[in-house]
Amino acid sequence: PLTWFSVAPLLAVALDPSTKKPAIYGFITGLFANGGGFYWIVPFLQRFGHLPLIAAIPIFLLLVSYQAITFSVFAWGVRRLDDRFGVGVTFLAPAVYVACEMVVPYVFPWYLAITQAWVRPVIQIADVTGPLGVSFLLVLVNGALYDAWAAWRAKKPQPMPRLAVAVGLVGMALGYGAVRIHQVTRARDAAPKIKIGVVQANIGIHEKWVQAFAQGQLDMHQRLSAELERRGAQLVVWPESSYPFFFDRTQAHDWPENDVRRAQRGFTTPLLFGTLTRGNPYPYNSALLLDRNGDVRGTFDKNILMVFGEYVPYYDQIKQYIESWIPEVSNFARGTDVSVFPLETKSGLVRLGPMICYEDIFPSFARRLIKRDPNVLVNMTNDAWFGRTSEPYEHLALAVYRSVESRLDLVRAVNTGVSAYVDATGRVYDKSPSVDPDETPDAQPVALLDDVAVMQPFKLYATLGEWFGALCLLAVVILGLIARARGGNAVRWLLVAAGGGALAVTTIVLAAVFCGPGHQIGRAQSELQSHH
Repeated sequence: PLTWFSVAPLLAVALDPSTKKPAIYGFITGLFANGGGFYWIVPFLQRFGHLPLIAAIPIFLLLVSYQAITFSVFAWGVRRLDDRFGVGVTFLAPAVYVACEMVVPYVFPWYLAITQAWVRPVIQIADVTGPLGVSFLLVLVNGALYDAWAAWRAKKPQPMPRLAVAVGLVGMALGYGAVRIHQVTRARDAAPKIKIGVVQANIGIHEKWVQAFAQGQLDMHQRLSAELERRGAQLVVWPESSYPFFFDRTQAHDWPENDVRRAQRGFTTPLLFGTLTRGNPYPYNSALLLDRNGDVRGTFDKNILMVFGEYVPYYDQIKQYIESWIPEVSNFARGTDVSVFPLETKSGLVRLGPMICYEDIFPSFARRLIKRDPNVLVNMTNDAWFGRTSEPYEHLALAVYRSVESRLDLVRAVNTGVSAYVDATGRVYDKSPSVDPDETPDAQPVALLDDVAVMQPFKLYATLGEWFGALCLLAVVILGLIARARGGNAVRWLLVAAGGGALAVTTIVLAAVFCGPGHQIGRAQSELQSHH
């Protein structure tokens, strides 16, 4: 709830005439905001990077300092434009903030909208605007509060028209949210359901991929899967890298019955699981779907790799140093395409949209996936790296938006939690606890089972992309140019128009070349087309 008015103090400081460097105050705000959100980077580096505290803290500060740029540019931009126009910041502040959120790339992408993930009426506009629309609403209210306070402080009349429009926009967004929750809930209630089971084995990160533990880990997943099968599961999902052996990329079937590496042992329910597949020279972080006969029906390779966790820039050139300094760092091959897995059920063919690890926090990745017409989203994650911190819950909060944007149910299988089921309105209707096996080695594994709706995706946001953020960015750029002209600096408008047009044409051409009909079609998609 604090987010609805916690940006107003920054506005009060940044817009004060006595403040000479508003960007510095924005940076301080961003430093603390990101520091509180990403505090878990320090223990992560200590426990799994084996870095001393004196080395972990500078890396942490470097990360949060970089991500504080959003708030720094925001404070500077609002002050500059307000000085030139003097029309208040009720609408100016949210436009500038959204523009900053859209253009500043993060290592761990997040939005101010994360704070509203559990407030369903507020987040429903994400199916049109994405998370940026929710961030806009939050800063809109903060801007209105600041304008009202500034008028009161200066003993001037309240800017009622401006405030009334702001209240109206928030009311419309909440009204839209209420209507959409009702509409989507009705559609979901009428949709066919399948029972999907999730295995959360709670395996410590130091135990994964240790040969001595491999067989016991596989046995545990199989035992829980057999239990889920007895409870009626039509699909079982294991987390990212849960299968403790390599799987051959050319393999069309599960291993034979007499092979200890066989995945489906003791159950025949279709299995979607995370594993490593051999590549040349580096392995892939992959997801595979096995049907009831043990046939491989789809393979997906993780597209978005975590820097320094799954790949190192210029790894081949500095390999010898990396392996000696941080032996836990891995280097994986990168997948290039999204996939949809075909699952045969009694209700017909169900299309599963897999996402590995933190791919479910990237709206851009989800938009690519939604264009392939999945019926259910499935995320396989291993958050054991971060222990029992707020990170698994932050991860879940960001993932909630993928359900709202696409109006599809999302199933999350997470090695140590939080595993969860999220419906098409963003409601988390079942979840497991987050545990740290290093702190609680007796933590029991979890087997979740729930009904998941089979629906057609809502593609408006997937089709339009970040149109709302682009409009905010365009508005800010135009206002910035006008402000420059008002400040006595010449603006070559024809050159600006020509440059903008050239950029738009280039973007369209590149999109047509790299994302058009000639884009690589994944193996699972080909299988799905053959089924149709």
